[in-house]
Amino acid sequence: MRKVLCAAILCGSGMFLGCGAPREGFQPVDKDSVVFWDRQVTESAEFLKQIVDEFNAAHKEAIPIKVERAGGYDDIFRKVTASIRARVLPGMAVSYENMTAQYIPTGAVAQLDGLVTDPDLGFSKEQLDDFFPAVLDTNRYTDFNGKMYSFPYTKSVLMMYFNKAVLAQAGISAPPATWDEFLDQCRVVKAKLGKFAYAVNPDCSTLDGMIFSLGGEVIRNGIPLYDTPESIRAFEIYESLAKEKLAYQIAGGYDDQIAFGKNEVAFIFRTSSGRPHVTMLMQDRMDQWGMTRIPQADPGRPATVLFGGNICIFNNSPEQIRAAWAFIKYFTAPEIMVRWALGTGYLPFRKSAAEHPDMKRFWGEWDYNRAAFDCLSFARPEPNLAGWQRVREYAAGALRKVLEGSLTGRAAALELQQQAAAILKQ
Repeated sequence: MRKVLCAAILCGSGMFLGCGAPREGFQPVDKDSVVFWDRQVTESAEFLKQIVDEFNAAHKEAIPIKVERAGGYDDIFRKVTASIRARVLPGMAVSYENMTAQYIPTGAVAQLDGLVTDPDLGFSKEQLDDFFPAVLDTNRYTDFNGKMYSFPYTKSVLMMYFNKAVLAQAGISAPPATWDEFLDQCRVVKAKLGKFAYAVNPDCSTLDGMIFSLGGEVIRNGIPLYDTPESIRAFEIYESLAKEKLAYQIAGGYDDQIAFGKNEVAFIFRTSSGRPHVTMLMQDRMDQWGMTRIPQADPGRPATVLFGGNICIFNNSPEQIRAAWAFIKYFTAPEIMVRWALGTGYLPFRKSAAEHPDMKRFWGEWDYNRAAFDCLSFARPEPNLAGWQRVREYAAGALRKVLEGSLTGRAAALELQQQAAAILKQ
């Protein structure tokens, strides 16, 4: 039975040529456990370890999973890249799409389509339909025939955090629903309170989320679209914020959240997974702030950007692959998803989580606890193309130039378009 199951994994997933030896001869870093290189720290790391321990206890016939913190995303990328060269790999690792896209051509990453749809090992159609489409779509790589090379893990969405106390002082009773309203409210805060309304963290994902919310796209058929009217409009919003001194660029880290907690600004834009940190800063003033979807061009057709890491499985032994996949399937079960969400601040990305009593109880504790989950139905993933990390760096640089006044919004958008096109063409 064990040999039959291994053969099903190998042939069904297309991970090996002719169901023979591993294509590149990769070996596991630990033959006695499936090492999972992750980035979680403090409470999240402990909670993940608890889930792993429960999985290992329930699957004693499989190789046990062992979590190892391997640093941040950049550290993990460098570590995996070095391990690919050495042909000695962990069983799996957390990975952003642009990182996975760099691993795939080496043959180190297991293709998951066969496992996902396998009648015994995978998910039924009904179970797959329970996942929000965007979280699966971002793991299908257009550069590699739309095949699935990773699976969702830590997901969140871009949200607008608004400080009710600051807005109330300015005579504003509700957060903005559109970008025009957002600019107007920033102007009112500046005029009445003499302070910046928005602390800006220049970030490509925030820019892309704005473009989505304005009705645009950032790429189509491999061609970047930073020169479209919607993209230019996003840059021009930043230009207005800078020229009118409605916003300022943070020095780094989480300075925007700290300013928000001190009532120094009315708005910040951050991932929904930042909610626990802001809650800590505002814990005795929960009635004085909220979290809602970002402003839109058309509130009737909303969009935002999807954040978060995935898990990729590496082409080690059949037993390692089987155990890694079994853990992924276990971890993404609805009941585990709910526990993970409540314990960490990440989102449960299966629709049925909405019916779980613990989730309902949590949503009832604060008016805005459900806001991020409701955005999953219209959240959109960013490109998962090789080279996109360099595009992200140029995008953040373009935003900084606008905020510093060295480029107009239009000029920055057109410059970014040229840079992105050149990178993706390479």
